[in-house]
Amino acid sequence: MGDANVREPEHSFQRSIAMSHPTKPAGRLLACAAAAAITILAVPAQALDTIKIMTPNDVSCSPYPQIASDEFGFFAEEGLQVDLLSSDTSVPYIAFLKNGQADIVTLDSGMILQAVHTGQPISIVYEAYQRGGDGLVVLAEGDIASVADLKGKTIGMASDRDQLTTALALSAAGIDITEVTTVVVGDGGPVVAKAMLDGDIQAFAAAFTDFPGLAAGGLKIKNITPANVSQIPGNTWAVWTPTVEEKRPLIEKFLRAWAKGQHAGIMDIKAVMSACKKRIPEQWEKAGMGESIVENSVANTQMRRTLKYGELQGDIWTDVQPPYVKFGEIPGLVEISKFIDASFIDAANDFSTDDVKKAVKTWKEANKDILVN
Repeated sequence: MGDANVREPEHSFQRSIAMSHPTKPAGRLLACAAAAAITILAVPAQALDTIKIMTPNDVSCSPYPQIASDEFGFFAEEGLQVDLLSSDTSVPYIAFLKNGQADIVTLDSGMILQAVHTGQPISIVYEAYQRGGDGLVVLAEGDIASVADLKGKTIGMASDRDQLTTALALSAAGIDITEVTTVVVGDGGPVVAKAMLDGDIQAFAAAFTDFPGLAAGGLKIKNITPANVSQIPGNTWAVWTPTVEEKRPLIEKFLRAWAKGQHAGIMDIKAVMSACKKRIPEQWEKAGMGESIVENSVANTQMRRTLKYGELQGDIWTDVQPPYVKFGEIPGLVEISKFIDASFIDAANDFSTDDVKKAVKTWKEANKDILVN
């Protein structure tokens, strides 16, 4: 077991960067399977089991558990070294599961349903983001109070992929997407903020991780995302089903450490902010940006909405499918028993709040000079 106080260069967390031309990570793509990788963090002295993972926003504080779990020593306590593969790629995450270059990856609900429909043997084992990762915002002091007010308006989107989010949101108010104008404006805070303030767009559809940048820039926004969009699980941990039993001990350890990291955010958000600022200081250069990103993750996308962390919501996975069929994302409904594996949840939650408290306290005592107030 590693010491709860993880110090440089004792990190059990390393990052692999694909040696290829970068493409914009959209939370669904990752590095070429055959790409070479370089380690930019020191390998720990003790012998640890390596687990290779892929998550979106791997240079962001948004998936804060992967930072908190390393800084507070939860990975090391499980005897794990985490190899974070780059998400800056155009190759589907599932390809890495299939060829064994990744042991566990996060997939959004659309990717999961599409993969199952194409016969890919994947299983979801832990809902990392139990709230949808995408939504719509408008100016807080504008004339739009809800999605029902968007008929005939112009909606800006971070990318073409937000067309589905927009269509789903509008459908809640009985509005067809043909009754609005959609335009891709990118996810750049200043550009989007100007478009909203100038009235070029009346709403903005994007990932929730794009919204803190608007707020940090001084733009007052209001979230009008309907429940039918919010209830769709965001990124969910998925594995290659044929290797489940072989990798079960490794995956159980990883998910337990991840759950501890999630719990740390609820228990001591300032400590998590401090850990994230230490790892990704550039996200804290603009006042309020880093805090907004962590707060959004802790209180929104990664907030636990079930009795246990990561618990798989079978009813939700059944209910979210009809809209995907309606909008042509999948050809038909999928029986959830084909891809849901709840057998990891008890192991992932096999820890106590005291375990987390002790580790966080030790880390704070060793990092007093960088604590966020």
